[in-house]
Amino acid sequence: MADGQWWTYLQGQLEQRGWKPAHLARAAGVSESRISDWRNRGSPPTIPNARAVAEALGEPLVPLLVGAGLLAPGEARQSLAAYSVRELLDEIDARFREVTPLVPDLGVKHPTSSRGNPLQLVADSPSTEPMRVQQEREWLSEAERPDEPGPDTGA
Repeated sequence: MADGQWWTYLQGQLEQRGWKPAHLARAAGVSESRISDWRNRGSPPTIPNARAVAEALGEPLVPLLVGAGLLAPGEARQSLAAYSVRELLDEIDARFREVTPLVPDLGVKHPTSSRGNPLQLVADSPSTEPMRVQQEREWLSEAERPDEPGPDTGA
């Protein structure tokens, strides 16, 4: 864990909630001097302190440890069968957020029911004709293509 990563994570959590470090100390039952160590020295928490902070923040322990940099995301992963329905949805959401930036944005149109886009194919590009039209043209040209000369055609 990088020095101060735990505090950086905590500081973000406190800001989201409008809390001061003293509020966290009271809610988690952790001394203010311990929180000061986390802030000033970049000290990591013990597991019991991390658990107390997670409970005070209303956050699950494992995602808190990942967010704080104490666990790598891969270390926190389990087989999907091990998750409750809520945890599974959260895990799917987290995995989706990981891969979304890796997908190139190619101006893909998504199906809609608007008049300007009557359920176009997802792969249609605004700069070319729809794939449906291209495919229909290909089918038509293959159907109109004359048979090759050979034994079956009598040639």
